[in-house]
Amino acid sequence: MTPTPSPQNGAEVSSFARPQLPPLLAGRRAVVTGAARGIGKAVADAFVDAGAAVVRLDIKASDDVRGCDVADEASVARAFEDATAAGPIDDIIHVAAIAAIAALSDMSVAEFRRVIDVNLTGAFVVSREATRHLRRGGNLVLFASQYGLKGWPLWGAYCASKAGVLRLADTLVGELAPKGIRVNTVSPGTIQTDMITRMVGEGDSEARKWWENQHPVGRFGTVDEVVPNKIG
Repeated sequence: MTPTPSPQNGAEVSSFARPQLPPLLAGRRAVVTGAARGIGKAVADAFVDAGAAVVRLDIKASDDVRGCDVADEASVARAFEDATAAGPIDDIIHVAAIAAIAALSDMSVAEFRRVIDVNLTGAFVVSREATRHLRRGGNLVLFASQYGLKGWPLWGAYCASKAGVLRLADTLVGELAPKGIRVNTVSPGTIQTDMITRMVGEGDSEARKWWENQHPVGRFGTVDEVVPNKIG
């Protein structure tokens, strides 16, 4: 880029020409789970805004979201086969999760197992597909939680599942580094999503107020505080 010459004899000076840079993620292809709403939708939207082509997966299918049960390995395998049919995958962001609030003394084995199946086994199945489909220079990001770092009353199944996700990621770091694939986790606190509303109620419920008061800022986080509106 050549700068504009200094003005002479009162000649006007034009401004520097600013090059138009391509979007940060232009040309990359990503798969995002849990992409129908909440954090997963925000991640997928941010990747699209940054120029990536995104395959959105969720248990709840819609026009732009492919149905996929992350706890069902056949469902996940089919989804990734379809995703790779259009080209190699650069980024996999696994967000899909569920929660069940209950004292462990009152929780059934079926309830506990369902949370583990979706949150931990689901992370394993998606990660296994990542090892098979991500190309060199790719990224695998697993969403864990602050609840995976510390136990909380009534959240036993969720805490156990997210702690497992963190250790799973630790293992994958060593296994995938030789292939040139990066593995990272994101551990948000309690974020205001539809799932949290179903778990603890609306803003004036006693349960919600109690949980909000456990946070130093006295409120739940927002999706925008986890996923920036713009990448880059």
